[in-house]
Amino acid sequence: MHNDMFCVADVTVVLAERKLTSYVYAVGFRNVMKNVMKLENAIDAYYVSSLAATRDTRWRAWTGGLYAVMDPALVEENRRSTTSFFESQPLFFDGTRRTVSLSVWLYDTELIFRTSHIVERLQVSLASRCLVADARLWWMTWGERALSERTWAHFRTLVIARYGPVPEEGVDEPYRDPEIYRDMYHERYYVFVADWHAYPQESMGHYCRRFQEAMLPHIPQDIPSPGMQALVILRNGLPLPIRQLTPMPAADMTVGHMIEYILGAEVIVHAMQADAHVVEPEAPAGGIGEPEPVYEPEPAYEPKPVYEPEPAYEPEPEYEPGPVYPEDPMPADPVQEAEDDGYDADEDMDAPEDPPVIVISSDDEDEEEEPEHEPGFVGWLDEGDDFEEDPEEIPDDDGDVDSDVSAVTVVELDSG
Repeated sequence: MHNDMFCVADVTVVLAERKLTSYVYAVGFRNVMKNVMKLENAIDAYYVSSLAATRDTRWRAWTGGLYAVMDPALVEENRRSTTSFFESQPLFFDGTRRTVSLSVWLYDTELIFRTSHIVERLQVSLASRCLVADARLWWMTWGERALSERTWAHFRTLVIARYGPVPEEGVDEPYRDPEIYRDMYHERYYVFVADWHAYPQESMGHYCRRFQEAMLPHIPQDIPSPGMQALVILRNGLPLPIRQLTPMPAADMTVGHMIEYILGAEVIVHAMQADAHVVEPEAPAGGIGEPEPVYEPEPAYEPKPVYEPEPAYEPEPEYEPGPVYPEDPMPADPVQEAEDDGYDADEDMDAPEDPPVIVISSDDEDEEEEPEHEPGFVGWLDEGDDFEEDPEEIPDDDGDVDSDVSAVTVVELDSG
């Protein structure tokens, strides 16, 4: 009995322990879930705050720190304009020097600005997003810095000056205005000069020469492409003299683009000097007090006469008579001959017949000659013959009765 009581107590203790353990487990699981939810909320709040801070930092960097906090209405207007602009599927310009492609791109972009009601402060930013390849590289290097006023009109002038028709012989002559494009090329050249003259007491030509001397030992001569040369240089590491010489034109420009751009800088400078007809004097011995470049005016533009070749002489073809076929004799057609003479069968059928003429002779002795019968003559009657009023029973010369007579005309002849 005593042992049975201990057994029941042990079972009760075990059951109580199991119940307590399950309760502890349940409470602990709920607490853990609460902690997990709190942790997730904290992570979400941190992510949202970090994202907002990142956006604010990017906005400060993009605007140069001019605007710390944007107006919500302004943000919504920017979002609407950007969405509307790219939903219109604008064209992209790759910097190809073709008059038609540049004109079409400018016209299409301006058309989207008008139809989508893009505000003026966003037009340059949205249009620059459509520049690709060489045009984007030009914009990142010095095109954006040359933009004194952030307006579409000034941006359009710079793009035309950079990629418009070049004043070279035989290139885009119908579309070229010598005065306008001469001014554009001068402006383009002087902007380039100002960019390279950022280094004090050093000209553009000297900078290119010094860069070439520092870069020459590191350029693989067996690779002709500047792009591949830039990749090889980046793989081997950028030397310190080149890092000191290389400016940073834009924060978004990669080192590869920068090297590729400066590798061809000397060629660009010489080409632009030839276009602008600017003679750069040699630097003095000390390198200080270098005179300004002397501008040589261009000769007056004389359009070339347009030669139009005369058309080649083509003799007239000789006359060749056709074959002569023998005439085929055809039998005469009486009906056709009658119609040619003016006879109309239909009119003759419709015309009424003339009434018969009956001649009454009063003298029996004068029968020597009979007068000619007129149309409609039926016969002769003596004085003693009875005249029948019925026209259908009038006898003719043979004594027969003419039933087709519709009327009778009686003519009395005098004996004299």
